[in-house]
Amino acid sequence: MNSKIRTTHLERRAVVYLRQSTPVQTELHRESTERQYALADRAFNLGWDKSLISVFDSDLGKSGQTTTGREDFHRLMAAVGLGEVGAVLALEASRFSRSQADWHKLLDICALTDTLVIDHDGIYDPNDFNDRVILGFKGTWSHTELHGMRLRLQGAKLNKAKKGELRCAPPTGYVYDPEGKLVLDPDEGVVAAIQLVFQQFRALGTAFKVMRYFCSHQIPFPRRRWGPGHIGTLRWGPANLSRITAILRNPTYTGTYVYGRRRSLNVIENGQVTKVKTQLLPQQEWKVIIHNAHEAYISWSEYESNCEQLRRNRAISLSDGCPGTPREGFALLQGLVICGKCGRRMSPRYYGTGGYRVAYECNQARKQDGRMGVCWSVSGAAIDTAVETHVLEALTDEELDISLAVLSELENQAHEADKTWQLRLERARYEADRAFRQYDATEPENRLVARTLERRWNEKLQQLAELEEEYQKAHQAQRLELTQVQRQQILQLANDIPTIWNANSTTSQDRKEILGLLIKQVAITPIDTPERSTRIQILWHTEAISELIATRPTNADKYRTPKEVIQLIEQLAPGRTDTEIALELNRRGLLNTNGQPFTKKGVAWLRWKYGLDKPLSDPVIAKSGISLEGYYSTSALAEKLGVGIHTIYYWRDKGIIEAFQETDRSPWWYVVTPEVLETLRHKIRRVPVKSE
Repeated sequence: MNSKIRTTHLERRAVVYLRQSTPVQTELHRESTERQYALADRAFNLGWDKSLISVFDSDLGKSGQTTTGREDFHRLMAAVGLGEVGAVLALEASRFSRSQADWHKLLDICALTDTLVIDHDGIYDPNDFNDRVILGFKGTWSHTELHGMRLRLQGAKLNKAKKGELRCAPPTGYVYDPEGKLVLDPDEGVVAAIQLVFQQFRALGTAFKVMRYFCSHQIPFPRRRWGPGHIGTLRWGPANLSRITAILRNPTYTGTYVYGRRRSLNVIENGQVTKVKTQLLPQQEWKVIIHNAHEAYISWSEYESNCEQLRRNRAISLSDGCPGTPREGFALLQGLVICGKCGRRMSPRYYGTGGYRVAYECNQARKQDGRMGVCWSVSGAAIDTAVETHVLEALTDEELDISLAVLSELENQAHEADKTWQLRLERARYEADRAFRQYDATEPENRLVARTLERRWNEKLQQLAELEEEYQKAHQAQRLELTQVQRQQILQLANDIPTIWNANSTTSQDRKEILGLLIKQVAITPIDTPERSTRIQILWHTEAISELIATRPTNADKYRTPKEVIQLIEQLAPGRTDTEIALELNRRGLLNTNGQPFTKKGVAWLRWKYGLDKPLSDPVIAKSGISLEGYYSTSALAEKLGVGIHTIYYWRDKGIIEAFQETDRSPWWYVVTPEVLETLRHKIRRVPVKSE
């Protein structure tokens, strides 16, 4: 075989390529590493000068399934392609690559540049037919060997998993006992934190709100690390969305042993496997499911309900009818309304400044089938108002007693938050006591150790004091306990659902969530009658169906203030300013014809257009001209001073007397004090009296 090595080969470099699949193999399989390094001595014995022998060992601990991340392999390919290498050395073909495509690519380049391939069996010339056949067979055999090894290992692994005996890193909240069984974490704080996740998800409904609850209440989140050097180490830190979602999606918390929930897929870019992506499989494709294998946090039915809720929380509506999570827009029936003509889901469309005007549009046929135009669309104001009124009437008619449930839920949340704080304080006190015991058990003469332990004890005491101070602040700011006044307010507010619905603090998203708890779907169908109406069919979660009729507004109606709004302004006019009337209209969720909130000028213009004057609220005040606050009208002040009303106007314009108007069309009121009266009487005495 040495006859294959020619002078042209010895004049170029001999490259020894080293690779092992994982860092663990590099650390534990030392004999294999030494054998690979020994190939440099073989190159020297074959005739290469030591100065021309290069060892590429940067790929130790890297998988050979792909060339991504293997810098030395790319260096080797580049050097061979430039004709700088006379021979490449490795233990066997699998060291170069586990992929036959990469192996044959290397052989092709070696054949073009007349580069030898040397392993522990012999020397091969890729340009020689017989050697090329042997090298190709070795690459195929390496691939076959890897496939057989994978089948044996995966088969044994699956067989053990079917018995529920395959041990993986347990999720946070579980540990393995000495017998190898999965049990609840012995730390009560860890168990309480995991239980709080499921409890808050039942109440709040989204993983993001659960994370925000932990962050706003400053509740740390546990995590046990199972990597090398951190076996079972407990760490506490802030909660994040990915960890909350992973806990809610993990079936292990139901007491179920599951194997095969994921599979790995190669991501190919530019003909190369660039990375491996993990894909979650549907439940029917899981390989092993063993119920009641260990103690559970939640039931299997609740787990399925949580997964369904997470699916519904997606922002974009799904093709299977999932409405998605409520968004911030003003469309009340977003995600609930479907077309009564074709059965497809209708989408909200926003118009005008600020998106206050809403229309529901059926355009799914255009998206799915590529058709032109839309099925139909309708203004959403009348539909939203009809559904809103019907829902509030239904709640009022049934007299749902939800006040006690609301109070109980708030008290339960306060109790759980306080329980979490108590566990944190208990842990901090234990650590401080432990540091004291360690310091107290040290001999006083051993000052080096005593000083260190005393400093550690002081640090623990300082941490305990800071935690107790944070607890006191949270106790006041986060209302960990409800006062009697707060209890009464909650009871009164829960019994007045319309007030809650129309409150300024209630957002459009909150109203949509309330509707989502009551209504499953709303189907709307146009009625082609002279009145241009819309049939509204409400499907409740109880499977009951309600049917309403809403009038579709004409083009003129779109810019005409509804009669109900005019009547309400007329009712609110006595005793209120235009600003107060506008605020009350906005509080009730009413909008002007442009789809925007009412303003002071808008209310004043409507009063002028429809002739709605602001009468005095009390006939006695109207007759006397003196308000309850002691303000005088123009005629009342003129009569009191014995002057004409034009004199009062003159004093008002000159700023001699303070006056104000509640609205632009309301009467003037004058602020009269004893000092002002004396000043005015003094001016009256100075006015010359005209002779008759």
